[in-house]
Amino acid sequence: MTNRFVVNEALLAAANTKLANRPNVYWLVGGSGSGSGKTTICQALAQQYNLPIYDMDAHIYGEYHSRFSPARHPVNSEWAAAPNGLAWLLEMSWAEFDAFNQAAVPEYLDLLAEDLEKLPLDAGLLIDGGIVNTAVAAQAFPASQMVCLSRPGFTSSEVWQETPERLEMKAMFDQFPNPEKMWQKFLDFDAKINQTILHESQSAQIPICIRAEAASVALLAQRVAQVLRL
Repeated sequence: MTNRFVVNEALLAAANTKLANRPNVYWLVGGSGSGSGKTTICQALAQQYNLPIYDMDAHIYGEYHSRFSPARHPVNSEWAAAPNGLAWLLEMSWAEFDAFNQAAVPEYLDLLAEDLEKLPLDAGLLIDGGIVNTAVAAQAFPASQMVCLSRPGFTSSEVWQETPERLEMKAMFDQFPNPEKMWQKFLDFDAKINQTILHESQSAQIPICIRAEAASVALLAQRVAQVLRL
């Protein structure tokens, strides 16, 4: 099953030709369940530097679905066609899920590049999250224009219970035949996602900023801005 998810190297190379010459586009990554603060920091930087935000998660789970082409984006087209996309993903083993995420990245970058082509080459933009395999993304997007936010010391279970909005995620599992088992599998995948993002960011030499609990949003945003040379 894993072999059906293959990274499209040609699509990745094509995205590189369009994304490598965007000096004022920056990408903040970090686990969605890690509580790393990437969305909060994106908002702070957007306000301070007058940069629009491109919410990659919103695009991936939203309007990208109408743009996925079975011929050009077969991996995501298969996911989008599933009656329940979350259940479809959680039916996989971790190895299958990881292979899916890797193969999905070039397809996301292809659509991102399409959107950026509508903007001037010197246009500024902050991309908020959306990907797990940052090392794959760094083959098309400059690692020096990315920052990985990390929040060590917290489990996925703790983070997903921090806010009412995050608790809503668990309620989605009530529709599953075995909700508690599937929720635990989700938390296990989430923890592995956080590890993957951090490990791949290190291997791709993407700068990493640690979110300390005592650090204010303003201080962390300042550190990220310095790393990105804003």
